[in-house]
Amino acid sequence: MYPACRTFSQRVSTLSLILLSLAVTSLVQAEKPAPGLELFENKIRPALIEHCYECHSAATTDIKGGLRVDSREAIRSGGESGAAVVPHQTGQSLLLDALQHESFEMPPGKKLPDEVIADFVMWVELGAPDSRDQPPSVDEAALLSWKAIFEKRRHWWSLQPLQKVTPPIVTNNDWSERPVDRFLLDKLQQSHLQPAKTASPRTLIRRLSFVLTGLPPTPEEVEAFVSAAKQDRQAAYERLVDRLLASPHYGERFARHWMDVVRYTDTYGYEWDNPAKGSWEYRDYLIRSFNQDVGYDQLVREQIAGDLLPKPRINRQSGFQESLIGPMFYHMGEHRHGDSINFNGIHQEMVNNKIDAFSKAFLASTVACARCHDHKLDAISQRDYYAMAAVFMTPRWTSRVIDAPGKQDVLIGQLLKLRNEIQQELKQVWSQQAEQFTSELATALDPSAEDYRTRIWREALGLTTEKEQKSVKLKAGDIAWPANQLLKLSTPAEIKTNWEQLQVAWRTASETHRRQNKERFKVLTDFSKPGFPEGWQVEGDGIRFGYVTEGTPLVSLEGEQLIQQLLPRGYHTHALSSKLPGAIRPPSERKLPGKMVSLNVAGGEWSGFLRTPDNAFQTENVIFFDRSEPAWQTFADRPLVNGIQRMMFEIATSDLNPDFPPRTGKTRAGGKLLPAEDFGFDKRSWFSVTEIVSHDQPGTPADEQAQFSTLYDQTVPDNQTEASQRIAIWLTGSVKRWCQDQPKAGDVTLINWLLKNRLLDNHADVGSRLKQLVTEYRLIEAQIQFAHTANSMDERGLTEVSYPLNIRGNVDDPGKLISPDFLEVFAGRHQVPQSPGSGRLELAEYLVSPEHPLTARVYVNRVWQWVFGEGLVRTPNDFGHLGEQPTHPELLDYLAQEFMADGWSTRRLVRRLVLTQAFQQSGTVSELSKDIDADNHLWHHYPTRRLEAEAIRDSLLTVSGSLDRRLYGRPIEVPRSKPDPAKRLFDGPLDGAGRRSIYLRMSIMDPPRFLVGFNLPDLKLPTGKRDVTNVPNQALILMNDPFVISQAEEWSKRLITDSSETVEQRLQQMFLTAYGRHPETSEVKRWTALIEELGGTREQSGLLQNPEVWRHVAHAMFNTKEFIYYR
Repeated sequence: MYPACRTFSQRVSTLSLILLSLAVTSLVQAEKPAPGLELFENKIRPALIEHCYECHSAATTDIKGGLRVDSREAIRSGGESGAAVVPHQTGQSLLLDALQHESFEMPPGKKLPDEVIADFVMWVELGAPDSRDQPPSVDEAALLSWKAIFEKRRHWWSLQPLQKVTPPIVTNNDWSERPVDRFLLDKLQQSHLQPAKTASPRTLIRRLSFVLTGLPPTPEEVEAFVSAAKQDRQAAYERLVDRLLASPHYGERFARHWMDVVRYTDTYGYEWDNPAKGSWEYRDYLIRSFNQDVGYDQLVREQIAGDLLPKPRINRQSGFQESLIGPMFYHMGEHRHGDSINFNGIHQEMVNNKIDAFSKAFLASTVACARCHDHKLDAISQRDYYAMAAVFMTPRWTSRVIDAPGKQDVLIGQLLKLRNEIQQELKQVWSQQAEQFTSELATALDPSAEDYRTRIWREALGLTTEKEQKSVKLKAGDIAWPANQLLKLSTPAEIKTNWEQLQVAWRTASETHRRQNKERFKVLTDFSKPGFPEGWQVEGDGIRFGYVTEGTPLVSLEGEQLIQQLLPRGYHTHALSSKLPGAIRPPSERKLPGKMVSLNVAGGEWSGFLRTPDNAFQTENVIFFDRSEPAWQTFADRPLVNGIQRMMFEIATSDLNPDFPPRTGKTRAGGKLLPAEDFGFDKRSWFSVTEIVSHDQPGTPADEQAQFSTLYDQTVPDNQTEASQRIAIWLTGSVKRWCQDQPKAGDVTLINWLLKNRLLDNHADVGSRLKQLVTEYRLIEAQIQFAHTANSMDERGLTEVSYPLNIRGNVDDPGKLISPDFLEVFAGRHQVPQSPGSGRLELAEYLVSPEHPLTARVYVNRVWQWVFGEGLVRTPNDFGHLGEQPTHPELLDYLAQEFMADGWSTRRLVRRLVLTQAFQQSGTVSELSKDIDADNHLWHHYPTRRLEAEAIRDSLLTVSGSLDRRLYGRPIEVPRSKPDPAKRLFDGPLDGAGRRSIYLRMSIMDPPRFLVGFNLPDLKLPTGKRDVTNVPNQALILMNDPFVISQAEEWSKRLITDSSETVEQRLQQMFLTAYGRHPETSEVKRWTALIEELGGTREQSGLLQNPEVWRHVAHAMFNTKEFIYYR
């Protein structure tokens, strides 16, 4: 693929050739340099390139004012206002007026330095010598202009290597010797400021509890800490920090922070808002990762290239292959329906979403701004954007099984053993039954015979009598057709003639089909041995354990039948259990042999065939199977229109279909419509594939009718009795050969016909060995767990995709193809090894290398913001020119270096920050601090912070006693006043089943209204810092929302059963629960007066037992600022 430095050197070489050619041209034209030519080459030309070419050269199609300055003739001819440069005539050279901003303004907005303008004046006075005889081409001008701009921008502070910084020595430091505090105190003293005093223990535990867990402390926790702090404040505080960091709710808290950054959603938005498969698995993955303190470097690797790690992270305790979940990061956000075959721009919009999220999350850079042109402010070219697009479009965006390998191998091993034992038992039963076929068939020809076996033989062969009144419609090719045609005849001549006619017809058709199949189709595999053609990828235990030899029984999982059928040779995902997932992924179509490939497949229960152009997996080009017998499915080369680079195909069970469930109201399998309530959870699904062929012409292989070969290989019968014997020998032989493990082609078809027509026993008596085995099989199969799957990446068997650079971002105007690469600004600093694929793994390793200037800086800044409310850089998603610069750059670099030295441990970093005196400051602000640093850039106090939306809701549940503290699980539906089943917007429980807000379904179309009211971010966009508004709607929510009122009622129910003997005692407990403190005397008086007014009495016992009074009191406490803020 790349190294980036290789590409960079190629770019430099191109630029060098351009400059060299221009220089050679000028030397040829003039042996003696004209006066001032050296000034032009050294000062004037570079200034024109850097400041003017972007708007006034061949690099742009929109020439401002009609003026070009990229050649001698052009600059002297000028534009709409006249000549820009007149040699020796400074007063007539309009360029000089524009540079001095006297008439026009060049460049617009910002005037060039006076010394640069003086150079231009001198140059004109010297005759404006100019060696540029010919204007540059479009590409040359663009490259010249960009390189000059780029060279200046690449020196921006955030792009420079991390500096090794020593904490400053601070004089008069009686505050703290911790390095972080010394950095802060040094800046404070330079501004003649002092930090605030230390906060009270009650303030600290409430602050720390919300910062680390997002939940308020319990009254017991508050009192215990206050008591311990009296003995040894620092030791008590450190113990509190360590306890909260060890809390499982710590992982929930920090996972939710990161979910903002990666635009976490449970749906894909747009009109149908389809579920995002495995989104909640990614959320749980984050919670586990933060609780286990997985290094951030590992999380970066996993989210960018978790499917490519040579040693993936397996969590045996939870049973997950964690690394494979990481790339779900790419799948978050909004995805349009359809694909670019019909509507150009869909896959381009999707990849733009990925680039935007990636660059902001890991680099705090706005790479997506370079989609249409070079970035207007930062060192990011349009080429960089499309190089990143190629990186992300190379892998297949699909679903992966995220269970730990071998998770169910013990149970599967038991099923394999039981299936084999069932097969052995069936052999004994069926071999005995098959011995009776000759006599049974002879009896069936006797009109007077009326026993059960006789009747089912007649029904099967279409030989029922008028008395039995049950006829079967048969056609040529049916199993029963030869017997039906022969055994209706009575004379030897008729039987002989008919046999010969049937025999000739079969041989002619069979030989013709065999010849045509051989001529027109190339067999890629007939599965005579396990495995798929080279380059084909597979997924899931349904494939891993799905290969069967000819005639393997498919055990029936319910009902009286022992087996469903005998399976033909091939892969069957349900061979052991239809719970097991499976997917087959051929190479991209243009790497397949022949123009077409056909598979003989069967399937059901929403397995399907997917055709996905350029990873637009919401394409709706899915054929859902509803057939129990294999039939041919063809996929063929299609014209790659609208910038599509590649068409991908796969066959998958529903749990490995990345777009299952798709939109409601349209999706069908046969005559079945997918119910709107189906979210694809715990769903049985299966498919089979028994042969794969390639071909160049339309059509599919013809049936060679192998099942009749052993019938027509026999001699011609002379009479009806012999004909009956030939039929019986034919059918008996298929059973015998199967029992001897030597079935011929077509035997399984015959046996399945016998089973279907009840001619072979498929039931067993209670207590029999066969019945016991099948019962045990079913019990074991019931223990098989449904697979955990999530949308991820699969790059196996794929090579890099080059992505077209869309001219001015226009998807209908694709330019040259760009290979996968990283940002040019980092080229040459670090050797990114060459890769045959996307290079995501190499990219991830580079991002977490010590040489990278952004990764650690960006993340450390985020964590600082999560702890302190604002970052050292207050634009956490933009470290570029539009963002703010760090208030404490040395501290930022120091923390980044320490963070990496600590193994990229988030927990250690958080601990380092919350143990600082800066974090333990009170929120008191001195008048001097207000005057000098009103925005607290110097951290002279800890800011008062409003709880995030989730923390407000979780606090309501906690205080009311309704919180369910369980971790993990599927999304919980939220209450909706207007459910819309067509869009899977269902009404959920008012309290969200008591679960924390992180577990509520995050629907792009209809996110939780309560959370939106308190600034839940736009789920479609990566959010580095949430808005914090204070609007009337929030007060109305706390006053009127049914959820808030219900939690006041829940708290009231709990309060009237507590041990309080007086109103004051209960108020004391309520204040501790809601605010983490005791009420002031004046507050007790005010609240008591309110309670007595509400209850209409002063009698204590009556007031204490009045639930309506305490509901109002609880509701009033929820509506205070103190409830939703912490200091």
